[in-house]
Amino acid sequence: MSGERRIRQLPPEVAARIAAGEVIERPVSVVRELLDNAIDAGAKRIRVTIAEGGLRSIEVNDDGRGIPPDQIEVAFERHATSKIAGAGDLQRVETLGFRGEALGAVAAAAEVDVVTRAEGEPVGVAALLVDREVVRRSARAAPVGTTIAVRELFAKVPARRNFLGSASSEGRQITTLVSHYALAYPGIAFRLEAGRRPFQTSGDGNLRHAVAAVYGAEQGDAMLDVAHEENGIAVAGLTGPPSLHRGNRTGIALFVNGRWVQSAALRFAVSDAYQSELPGGRYPVASIALHVQAEAVDVNVHPAKAEVRFRDQRGVARVLRHAILKALEGAGPVGWALGDAPASEEAPAEAPRPSLRERLQPPEAAETQRILAGDLGRAAPASEGAWSGTQRETLPLLRVVGQVATTYIVAEGPDGMYLIDQHAAHERVVFDRLKARQDAEDAVQPLLQPVLVELDRLAAAVFEEHGSHLGRLGLALEPFGDAACLVRAAPAGFGDGDIAGGLRAMLEKLGDERRVADPFDRAAASVACHSSVRAGMALSLEEMRQLIEDLGATTSPRTCPHGRPTLVHVRQEALARQFGR
Repeated sequence: MSGERRIRQLPPEVAARIAAGEVIERPVSVVRELLDNAIDAGAKRIRVTIAEGGLRSIEVNDDGRGIPPDQIEVAFERHATSKIAGAGDLQRVETLGFRGEALGAVAAAAEVDVVTRAEGEPVGVAALLVDREVVRRSARAAPVGTTIAVRELFAKVPARRNFLGSASSEGRQITTLVSHYALAYPGIAFRLEAGRRPFQTSGDGNLRHAVAAVYGAEQGDAMLDVAHEENGIAVAGLTGPPSLHRGNRTGIALFVNGRWVQSAALRFAVSDAYQSELPGGRYPVASIALHVQAEAVDVNVHPAKAEVRFRDQRGVARVLRHAILKALEGAGPVGWALGDAPASEEAPAEAPRPSLRERLQPPEAAETQRILAGDLGRAAPASEGAWSGTQRETLPLLRVVGQVATTYIVAEGPDGMYLIDQHAAHERVVFDRLKARQDAEDAVQPLLQPVLVELDRLAAAVFEEHGSHLGRLGLALEPFGDAACLVRAAPAGFGDGDIAGGLRAMLEKLGDERRVADPFDRAAASVACHSSVRAGMALSLEEMRQLIEDLGATTSPRTCPHGRPTLVHVRQEALARQFGR
């Protein structure tokens, strides 16, 4: 019938591109598939080079067994693999790759150059593939191993490119991936070239050295050994002492039979072992490898191979929790938090920590107080000109009554009771001041002694991306070696007196921040968070009044920069109903 759409078989090249999208979602998917193949090929050295976050080019070089000359074409066909022969093999998958889709999917999504030399071959082979077809092939001198270069990913599928993140965002995902592979395979020397600071591991087989390469030498030294076997499940790796924790779960790296997996049940088992050891909202750091029988785990449940299914998930989680508890029980007491140095005669004297009263004021008011030793001064509101053209929210006149749990300020207003979250409120105040003074000289307070801060690779990548923004906000940072920086100036109250710890925590939060879109505002929100009054700090009535007055002068007094509410209003009628009035 005219006007009807007839059912037809898709052309092979179209079907291949659709299928490729199930396996290759973004640049990090390409890197993962190529790393899996390199490791399965027995590589001991792997180099990953990316340009523009992998959007322009990705190159993975390994010293594995290589591809035999007569198998290059078939290697890029769909469902072609040397790792699975029959359906029964799917019950015992002991390799990282097994579907035979990786190379075919990559070649369908981009132009691919291959240079490979198999063991026992006198010369290598170079091939160029376009739409999975070899369009050029020649002999080439090459060492044993394989180099695969992927260029202009998704250039022929612009709709998919539009859904990718920025080059820096895609590059961070690749950094995270390679870092986790380095932790899973400490016996392989990894090198990632993705900017000014290449990341590399020694490949000496020592997991503690791999952790030090990823997170820093201090963390590598502080980690606790994990070694436990129960019910046929072997657990080995490193986990952090209770003094070492993060604001999210990204520090928990879990590997099942050599495969990095995202498992909510296993992550919960690790966190649960620290249940009474960590502050609320904080999570441990761990790099744990589990080995279970191949028949007891199904790896073919996720297109990107990021999840697995266990025959007995509760049993595996229970064994993992026991392993972490055993490591924690054997740990001695910790005298100071990671990043703090024990007192020594050689250590330079730290500048005195600003009082809470000083921290609740702008820099010029704090300076006046230090000179005159007077009462808490009235904070000058942000310049009206800085916020021209916006409609500012206002707060009602509030009378401070007291403080609950040293976290919430209780105030009385015209229509009931107000509970103010002191941290969220001060975060909004500091954020607005940073925005108003972003280019002012008084935003920077030089330190008497510069502070050297060692950074893990992810934090170093965040620092490289946001360094200019942080400088405008009063954090004067400069690179120092491959994965460290010097702090020469910081905003008042930053890091609660611990500059190194505050900077690491801020970069961690900044790298994980998704709620604030603008890069400068994102940096300002992170600095404000780590320069603000914390929950658990006792405030005087004077300080509480000043904080509420400053909050009322901000642009959005009802939310913090991350969108959390700064206050809760309980109406008079609601209070009356609770008392039966």
